[in-house]
Amino acid sequence: MEFFDKLTKKASETYKATKEKTTKLSEEFKLKNTISDKKEEIEELYKEIGKLVAEDMKNGKDSDKDTVSKKVDEIVALEKEIENAEKSILDLKDISVCDGCGSKIEKEASFCKNCGKEQDKPEKIEIKVEEVTEEPKEAEVVEVKESKPKKTTTKKTDKK
Repeated sequence: MEFFDKLTKKASETYKATKEKTTKLSEEFKLKNTISDKKEEIEELYKEIGKLVAEDMKNGKDSDKDTVSKKVDEIVALEKEIENAEKSILDLKDISVCDGCGSKIEKEASFCKNCGKEQDKPEKIEIKVEEVTEEPKEAEVVEVKESKPKKTTTKKTDKK
């Protein structure tokens, strides 16, 4: 019987590990597709800007700065989304970026293997979950009146 318990436990552990790996790969794939889509959007925006500027130059006009500026703002926002997606991919792979040289290193590394810089360790937040066994009590509403502090005045008297 012990053999079957061990076999069941091992199969369960293998299933969990495989499921976790598959989930990570799926998430990475989605993020890479998102990055690819955002890069295509950026290229389209650059083409639109180029077309606007070229048409304005043909017509002897200055380009509308507001229109170009809005498109550049869109590009900046898309680049930020790409950066966030790339960071998420690194997180999935348990990789971080060196504070000093920008090399990819293991998340738990204390020092960069490329430049030797000591890495900042993120604070680990521990969440404790307590099981509540008693029924919640009804809240009591209490009216609170604001009281203003009384002004006190002092008089100086000259005693001679």
